[in-house]
Amino acid sequence: MADYERLTAEQMDEQRIQQVAYQYLCRLEEAKRWMEACLATDVPAPTELEEVLRNGVILAKLGHRFAPAAVPLKKIYDADQQRYQAVGLQFRHTDNINHWRNALTALGLPAIFHPETTDIYDKKNMPRAIYCIHALSLYLYRQGMAPQIHDLCGKVKFTEEEIDHMTLELDKYGIQMPAFHKIGGLLANELSVDEAAVHAAVIAINEAVDQGQVEVTAAALRNPNAVLRDLQEALMSIYQEMLQQAKRRKAELAAAQWDGSDEKEIYKEYLTQREIQDNVQTVNVRAAVEQVDEALDSADELVLLAALQLPSLGLRRLCVANAPWYLDHLTADRQQKALDQGSVDPLEPNELQEGVDIANQEAQHARNMQEAVQCVNDALHRDDPRQTVSCLMTSDLQLPEIFPFAASLYHNELQLLQRRTPQGELQQEELFVAVEMLSAVALINQAMEAGHLEKFSSLLASPAAGLTDVDPALLDRYFACAVKQQSHRNLLTWNQLQEGINAVNTSAQDEHDQIVAVSLINHALIGRDPQKTLAALMLPSSGLLDVLPPNARRYHELLSRARQHKAQVSRDPGAELWLADIQEGVTRANQHSQKALKLCLGVAAVNQAVKENRVKQMLHVLSLPEVALQSVMSECAAEYQSELSALLRVKVHRGDNRSPWVRVPLDDGVYYFHLTRLEGSWEKPANFLHNSVFLDRNDIQAVVSSVSDSYSRTALWRSSDALVVRLQALSRGFLIRQKLEARRRFLFSQTPAATIIQAHWRRFVQQRSYRRRLHFLHQNWKAVVKIQAVVKMWLVRRKYRARLEFFRRHVAAIIKIQAFFRASRAREEYRMLVHSDTPPLPVVRKFAHLLELGNADIRQEGELLRLREEVVRSIRFTRQQEDDLHLMDLKIGLLVRNQATLQEVVSHCKKLTKKNKDQLSDMMDVERTKGMKALSKDRRDRLEAYQHLFYLLQTQPLYLAQLIFLMPQSRSTSFMETLVFSVFNYGSDRREAFLLLQLFIAALQYEIRLKVDRPQDVVTGNPTVIKMLVNFYRHAGGQNALREVLGPALQDVLLDQSLSIKTDPLDVYKTWINHTESQTGHKSSLPYEVSPEEALSHPEVQRRIDIAIINLKNLTDRVLKAIISNLQNLPYGLRYIAKVLRDTLKVKFPKASDNDLYKIVGNLVYYRYMNPAIVAPDGFDVVDRSAGAALLPEQRHILGSIARMLQHAASNKHFHGDGYHIRVLNEYISQTHNKFRKFLCAVCDVPSPKDRFSMDEYSELLIVNKPVIYISVNELLETHRLLLEHQEVLCPDPSNQLRILLKDVGNVPTLQELMGAAPGDLSMNPADLESTLVHMSKMEVSLTLTNKFDIFKDSDDQPDARGLLLSTKQLIIDVIRTQPGDTLREVLRASTSHDQEVRHDWLMQRRAQQDARTPEKMKRNQSLVANSNLSLEEKKRKILRSLRRLEGMGVLKPPESDTQILQMIATDIRYQRLQRQRRGAELVKLCQTLRSLQSKSNFHSEQIDYYRHYITSCLDNLTANSKVSNKKATDIKGKKKLPVLSYSAARLQEKGVLLEIEDLPVTQFKNVVFDIVPGLEKGSFKVKARFLGVEMEEFLLKYQDLLQLQYEGMAVMKMFDKAKINVNLLIFLLNKKFFGK
Repeated sequence: MADYERLTAEQMDEQRIQQVAYQYLCRLEEAKRWMEACLATDVPAPTELEEVLRNGVILAKLGHRFAPAAVPLKKIYDADQQRYQAVGLQFRHTDNINHWRNALTALGLPAIFHPETTDIYDKKNMPRAIYCIHALSLYLYRQGMAPQIHDLCGKVKFTEEEIDHMTLELDKYGIQMPAFHKIGGLLANELSVDEAAVHAAVIAINEAVDQGQVEVTAAALRNPNAVLRDLQEALMSIYQEMLQQAKRRKAELAAAQWDGSDEKEIYKEYLTQREIQDNVQTVNVRAAVEQVDEALDSADELVLLAALQLPSLGLRRLCVANAPWYLDHLTADRQQKALDQGSVDPLEPNELQEGVDIANQEAQHARNMQEAVQCVNDALHRDDPRQTVSCLMTSDLQLPEIFPFAASLYHNELQLLQRRTPQGELQQEELFVAVEMLSAVALINQAMEAGHLEKFSSLLASPAAGLTDVDPALLDRYFACAVKQQSHRNLLTWNQLQEGINAVNTSAQDEHDQIVAVSLINHALIGRDPQKTLAALMLPSSGLLDVLPPNARRYHELLSRARQHKAQVSRDPGAELWLADIQEGVTRANQHSQKALKLCLGVAAVNQAVKENRVKQMLHVLSLPEVALQSVMSECAAEYQSELSALLRVKVHRGDNRSPWVRVPLDDGVYYFHLTRLEGSWEKPANFLHNSVFLDRNDIQAVVSSVSDSYSRTALWRSSDALVVRLQALSRGFLIRQKLEARRRFLFSQTPAATIIQAHWRRFVQQRSYRRRLHFLHQNWKAVVKIQAVVKMWLVRRKYRARLEFFRRHVAAIIKIQAFFRASRAREEYRMLVHSDTPPLPVVRKFAHLLELGNADIRQEGELLRLREEVVRSIRFTRQQEDDLHLMDLKIGLLVRNQATLQEVVSHCKKLTKKNKDQLSDMMDVERTKGMKALSKDRRDRLEAYQHLFYLLQTQPLYLAQLIFLMPQSRSTSFMETLVFSVFNYGSDRREAFLLLQLFIAALQYEIRLKVDRPQDVVTGNPTVIKMLVNFYRHAGGQNALREVLGPALQDVLLDQSLSIKTDPLDVYKTWINHTESQTGHKSSLPYEVSPEEALSHPEVQRRIDIAIINLKNLTDRVLKAIISNLQNLPYGLRYIAKVLRDTLKVKFPKASDNDLYKIVGNLVYYRYMNPAIVAPDGFDVVDRSAGAALLPEQRHILGSIARMLQHAASNKHFHGDGYHIRVLNEYISQTHNKFRKFLCAVCDVPSPKDRFSMDEYSELLIVNKPVIYISVNELLETHRLLLEHQEVLCPDPSNQLRILLKDVGNVPTLQELMGAAPGDLSMNPADLESTLVHMSKMEVSLTLTNKFDIFKDSDDQPDARGLLLSTKQLIIDVIRTQPGDTLREVLRASTSHDQEVRHDWLMQRRAQQDARTPEKMKRNQSLVANSNLSLEEKKRKILRSLRRLEGMGVLKPPESDTQILQMIATDIRYQRLQRQRRGAELVKLCQTLRSLQSKSNFHSEQIDYYRHYITSCLDNLTANSKVSNKKATDIKGKKKLPVLSYSAARLQEKGVLLEIEDLPVTQFKNVVFDIVPGLEKGSFKVKARFLGVEMEEFLLKYQDLLQLQYEGMAVMKMFDKAKINVNLLIFLLNKKFFGK
């Protein structure tokens, strides 16, 4: 073997390591296949198996496969591994590993093979876990419980990559590989049973059984080598018989199966040790069952309990206190079994166990019921209806449904019932009946409030309500009565309902009685007996009022008449009067009686006054309204007396019968009046005789009328004298008018003649007067003229003075009117300038002065430049502070985890404190002393070259866009942060914002074109450009749009401390139990581990989930409303990028649906831009916060839930699951998605950047300030280096502008060359030199960007159209402002006068003076300045030449070139006005930005101070600890002994703190004592365990860890790896004993 080369030691080690890795991969493959065979499911490949095993799910399922009692399936956390796949490994996955370790213990696998939890979960020793799986497979195989694991070493192959990867993984472990081949020997050593001795003992037992002697068999069974358990001496004979029968059956079966081909195996006929033990156990069980049966026959609870506790039965969960229930239930079960089978057989062990469990449940239920009843009674003793209802709703009471809205009803009624009981306490049966009735009453009240008559009727008549005398026909009246009662109080009680029913029944009965009485009255009216009618009217049931017996006849007459009238009107002969009609008739009859009596009394009084000759008395009575006399006059009193006396005397003369009765006729009847008794009646008295001398009303009325009429006539004639005279005058007037009328008719007939006569007379009179006046004026004509002149002058002067005075009084109004007219004319002309396609030249001339820069423009531009510089400085300084604070957070976190020293943190804190804004400003002033702006020509050339280069990078964003993707992915983000934002001044003004947006657009389109293969790549990947632009627009230009959009809504959410939005049933269930146990200090009767369905079965859990869902929906709506309503506050750049993203994807993927595209837009706008700010508003400065403050976990949970809801709504992604709460949330997500879709459509509805920023191809030429950027020296050199490195890709063409500029700049200079370091600086020591260079690299310089390829530096061969057009417009403005004319052609062709030249020179001089005052950065181009030196005629000629050149270039189109250029000038005027407006708005915005940045900087300063105080306290504590350690001995002597809290395990179990101790019976708990001692560190405790006085172990317990477990919902923890502790009750105990809570 000539080619053989001896391997080196390194090569041999490498081969050995690879061989170990290969063997370990084989072990993994063996374990994988064995687990697949056991679980009947697929297991990941060997290379992934270790990682998958870390969550413990497969291991827990393996434990459930072989030990289901130790590992129930419901205890496996994340069994479907959905949570693991979604969020990765969680701490609760360790429960699965612990369950598997418990299964190993239950199976009996020796502890030497058990791995630790951290070996698997933290992947500290994964080979040990695989080793355990191999040992378990062999152990189970030997017991016949699992298949054998196969050796695959050399049978499977792995790739070199897999072996190399496993080699690296094993190297990380740094442990020795377990010896898999020694597992069999270790198992044999650990299992100490001598198999040979067992075999011999089993053979001896079989032989003894064959002998048939009980004593021999008993001795063989007692042999310890047989390892038999639970042998009972009293049952030895039965063992003999049972084993003999079993051996005989086995021998017969073996004989039947043996074919004689080979020798029989001994255990084919002999019983094995397992079979012997099974038979012994069967006998024991049968004997124990018979003892239980005998105990049931004796009905003795103690005997039964002793029998049930026999070990052979193996009954679990026996409780001494439940013995009566065991006796009752098992006796009933035995009787039922006898009835079912027809024979009396004992209960089997499984039946006994079932009976014990049921009896335990019944006993527990009885105790729970008693406790619940006591809770209700206690609550009734207090005045808290809500607590009473809460106690009544306890499921243990088994009460009917409770309605919380009727809490006060339950409380008050039950409290009243409790007081009435003799013992003052309610029992369950009483509660059941009372609650059933009260619930029915509550539902009745609810139906009344809702107005549901049908429901009210059914509930009122229901047996549950217990109401009596309910008439179905009166349900409507019951409802009305109850509603009326309820209007005065909250809820009606049962007694009030019953009273209402009784009242309605009574009212109905009264109504019935009234109907009967009315019928009797109508029947009486048919007859002619008034007394019968009176009797009917006086019936009490009729309810009639004021029925008087004397008026009986009148009642009968009026009611009969009314009945007849009703019959006529209704045309019904049988019509009857109603109760109201009868009452009206009675009342009317009473009124008639009173009226008749008063009339009779009045007439009698008149008679008496007449007899006594009392005139005044008589007149008074005559005037009474009751007498009803007419025409009574007080003046005729004496005449009335005389006449009535005369009439009375006449009647007396005729004869006086002295009868006491008189008849008084009325309108509808006759009334009889007794003059002595002064009484009357409608009934005619017996032996009636009318008084013959009595003056009745008719007699008196006749006398009164006669006397009054006579008196009236006399008075009438006496008062009519004037009327008579007037009548005579009227008669004479009539006669005169008659004559005049005759004369008038004559004159009318002679009208023409009369007219002629009158005309002649008038003419004569007028002529005579005129001649006299004319003669007078001729005599005095001079005076007349003078008077006329004076009068005319006076009138004109008065009018002028009045007008002048009016103007003086209204000077302000006149000025306003003039201003209005001037402004109206100016607006009209400006409107013509703006909206007219061809504005006339005079209009352009009038507004041409607006293009000139005034002092205010220069001042504002200077202020704008200063503010922009301060904003950029502040932004850079704030970002540097944020980076330093982030690094400080990281270092403090490492300090807490002991991965960084305190000295490192202190050092960084000192550096952080030294940095301030003054130092940063000093760094930017480096050019004052040295650097590129020194007077060296080389450095000046280099500075100018850099200015040209960065101007090109600004205005041509494609270069930077390509450079982003040419850099490594890890450097792209930092490159954007440090360079691109600096190049564009963080988008601080309109120009830089426009150019930066163009960069983002170009980069995004470039990335989509090259790197996106399907639309979802934008969502699933992490596009560089999207990450950069989202980071920029969160703090664009120092503004925080997210704070305006989300700040108020999130602030409201954080301020509400009472919200609960947990919707997971298990979390809500555990929170409920934890709260109950923490408040009461008693262990909850509910289980800790339940399924989601079981958790949802509790009403309290459902109620809490419903409240949480409502809260979650309300909070989500609040945040969503804030997002949608603040659409205009979103950064324009972000919205336009969303539109570009949508359109670009649509172009590249035309088949993509709009729904998919808008999901991608939603991912950008919401998930990437807004979602992080919602989840962590404190980290994005969305809400106000103080230094050192942090959000609470509950607050972060609420914000995370809101963000998750909005995220699902934006993508229309539903939650998984079929619970009702999941369905509710999914419905809400579908509804909210529609709102999100409209919002995203509105987001993409934005104008183009040119319209938004008013930018075009000429905008760069019109800027006043030259652009200035602020960049560090390191960034400048890095940019230079990157451009040179990638110039072949960026600018392959040698004539490319970038290639030309890079050639001008040259190679990348060193830092010393660029900054111009002094020779002495290079001679310093290396450490100082390095520090100096680092300081210099961070210095910043300002570059005033200029364009090397100036459009004004053109030649005639290659003219630049833009520069030529700009200079031509400037010349035209100079000309038209000086020379008049209506058109440009007219102005250019007209000759120039001297005055026009003088005015032109004055304008140019003023412009030159203005240019002299203009700062250097704002000066105009020199070419434009040179044009100002031309004369007016020279400018005209140059204008004509330029117009022809522009026409030749195609910029202007003849023959309308002059009109087109005037349109361009008008556009420039409008743009200049908009520019001034924008400049003002930008000044305001920059001031706001500066204030915002200052506030943020102040917060960072507070944070720095907070960290400084924190570090100071750490140093103080460190110093204090060192002093304590130096004086430890002295301090220990002076310390007091710490208090110790000691409890036995039995006592802790009674308190519910201790649940169980593995492998220790409950009876031994009294021998275990736990000592709880406070530790030296506050909040820590040492728990020491002692068994029979011997100290066993010590456990360090931290109070903070308990609170964390409680917060995570862990109700049970392990202590000493054996004791299970209730976390909530342990916290309660510590609070009570140590913290005084």
